[in-house]
Amino acid sequence: MRDLKRIKRLCRLLEEVWSHFPQQRLGQLLLNFVFGSYGRDHHIYNKEDDEIEKILKLFIEKFDEFKEMPKQEELEQKKLFFKRFSKELRDSLKSKENIEK
Repeated sequence: MRDLKRIKRLCRLLEEVWSHFPQQRLGQLLLNFVFGSYGRDHHIYNKEDDEIEKILKLFIEKFDEFKEMPKQEELEQKKLFFKRFSKELRDSLKSKENIEK
């Protein structure tokens, strides 16, 4: 049986990510940041919860770096963020997979 605690853990992470983009619908947010539009695969059905958790945590970690920036710099950096995010995410997931092996 899967760990029931993962449900609340994932929901809290999702809430934190979604708070950065409240204008997006849930499906839009999941497709864009978790399941693929930024360079990852589109296989929602086969995505394991631990992988989704890693993706959400990495997103939060990277996006929280903007909190300390002046507003104009924050806006400029957010634009660049999405260009770099998919590559960093792929690299991070690959390195974590290699460590786990």
